[in-house]
Order: sequence, then C-alpha cells, then structure tokens
Amino acid sequence: MIAEIVQLAFVMRRRPNPDSEANIRRIDTKARAKKQTHGFQVHFLRGDKIVTKMFSDTVYGGKLKAKRAARKFKRTALRRLPRRKFVGFK
Repeated sequence: MIAEIVQLAFVMRRRPNPDSEANIRRIDTKARAKKQTHGFQVHFLRGDKIVTKMFSDTVYGGKLKAKRAARKFKRTALRRLPRRKFVGFK
C-alpha cells in the first residue's frame, strides 16, 4: 500500500521543463488557457535585489532567439550585482 502511494506521488510530480536552466525558466501556458504565454523568464535574488525579466518568443522572433536574449541578460545582470552570500544555519 505505501509503495503504491509513493509510486503515485512520483508519477504525479511535475517534471522540469527541459528548456529551463539555472535561473532561466521556460514558460508555456496550457493550450486551453485564454491567453497564451510562451517565452523564457530570467529570475534571481542577490542581496535585497530581486531580478526578473520575461523574454517572449513572439517579441524576440522565436524560441531560440528568446533563449539567447535571456542568457545574455542573465550574464550582464549577474556581472553588475554583488555575488551570492551563503549563510549557514544558526
């Protein structure tokens, strides 16, 4: 019984989008949604700054160009912001 529940939970878990990568999330709304959104969202937190920006497939001329623009934005934004600080548990 417990093994069946664990197996069901494993099957129902959301699978990560293979187009996503570190700090870049692929957004694809369901086909039945009223408004369709397709693109990449860059997101990260550095200190007290939250950075997030959406790169739409339509605006950037396709999935590949939107991903390239998202990667370029991520590189330049990370250079300008302070490095991550790792704080342990107290």
